[in-house]
Formats: sequence, C-alpha cells, structure tokens
Amino acid sequence: RAKKLEELKKNDPEKGEAIAKKEAWKAAMKRASGIKVHDDPKLIKKSIQKRKKRQQKNAEKWEERVQSRDQLKEEKQQKRSANIAERINDKKMRKIAKREKKLLRPGLEGRNS
Repeated sequence: RAKKLEELKKNDPEKGEAIAKKEAWKAAMKRASGIKVHDDPKLIKKSIQKRKKRQQKNAEKWEERVQSRDQLKEEKQQKRSANIAERINDKKMRKIAKREKKLLRPGLEGRNS
C-alpha cells in the first residue's frame, strides 16, 4: 500500500497527498475508537515471516509423514512377499516328503529275486 501511495505521489502529487491524508485520518479515527490499526511495516514483515516459517515447518512435517507412510508400506509389502515365498517353499517341501513316503512303501514291489 505504501509503495502504491509513493508511486501515486510521484505521478500526481496533489492526489497522492489527499489520499495519504485520508488514510492517516482513517487510521487516527480507528485508533481513537479503540480498533487496532495494523500499519507498522516492521510488524507486518515480521508476521509474514512467521507465517512463512510456520508453512515451511508444516510442509516439512507433512513430507516426513508421507515418507514414513511410504516406508511402512514398503516394509509391509516385503514382509508379505517373504511370507508368500515361504508358504510356496513349505508346500513344495511337503509334496517332496509325501512323494518320498510313497516310495518307501513296505512290500515286494521293486524287488528282483
């Protein structure tokens, strides 16, 4: 707002001065009636920086949350794959054990005398 006012003063000094006076009176009337007027550039700058810092912090937290979620998802997927592979391997081993058991049947089968 201050930059626009300065620019207006350069282009049209009379109009710029009138607007500046009007704004000053508005601020004075607000202060007199007890309403807070936020026109201190230092405080405005400080509040903007605070807001940016807070947004950056929140963005970092969100990124960390997303990474944590993805890592957990990956770990669960690996565990699932390992369990499936183990189940398949156990099934094969049972099949082999069953076949060997059938081959060791007692009796005269397979004997040449």
